[in-house]
Amino acid sequence: MTRAARAGRRRRLESEELERLAGFEEWYWWHRARRSIVRRMLQRFAQPSGRILDVGCGTGATTAALASFGSVSGIDLGPAALRHARARGLAVARGSAEQLPARPAALDVVLALDVIEHLDDDRRALGEILRSLRPGGILIATVPAYAFLWSSHDDALGHRRRYLRPELRERVIGAGFEIVLCSYIMGSILPVAIIVRLADRLFRRPGPARSGYPILPDFLNALLARVAGFGGVLAPIVTLPFGLSIIVVARRPAAAAADSAGGS
Repeated sequence: MTRAARAGRRRRLESEELERLAGFEEWYWWHRARRSIVRRMLQRFAQPSGRILDVGCGTGATTAALASFGSVSGIDLGPAALRHARARGLAVARGSAEQLPARPAALDVVLALDVIEHLDDDRRALGEILRSLRPGGILIATVPAYAFLWSSHDDALGHRRRYLRPELRERVIGAGFEIVLCSYIMGSILPVAIIVRLADRLFRRPGPARSGYPILPDFLNALLARVAGFGGVLAPIVTLPFGLSIIVVARRPAAAAADSAGGS
């Protein structure tokens, strides 16, 4: 099999797995916890009634949940996900983080929730996000943590990397942002995740990779959503030393306005 054929097969399998998981966004504990954390960050750091772009919006469950914070739109590359999002009545379009369909300095907030780990060039995407934000606008991004936790879950979802907090800070600062907050989150579930992911690596069966999203009883799903979402309370107060994910809140410097004007 040629390299191009292998790459095409990999993209096809990743797309099929993402399609399978589309319905999870509404109710699964992971997504509910992440939405709770993002809402807290918007309440604390974003201006009300802003222009918000949800990059990698999927089926639009998070996009719809954030409508009270301003004018929210989304972009995604998945045709099926976009159909679901449009069925919710959301303003969505096909687009990627590496080439945002937005004018310079047009947005107040950009969300990139578990997006940049999928990209071959995460630095380019961060530069695009900086370009699209007004001076003083903010980026809220989440990424998976710790390369040693790599498993079939990452393969199935098409991840290119998992991050350490210093690595994410370096990339965000290198793109021209000022860091407001950068912290691990979902630390309460990290011990279980370590056991599950390492077991996956030791006892992985042959065949296509599958994501690690087991279906749970409703009461346990709700409990995990509440426990994992508690990082949204702690992260603005103290930088958490470990967690299954990392969140960064970063601001486009006001000085960028003069730079942009000078380059026009």
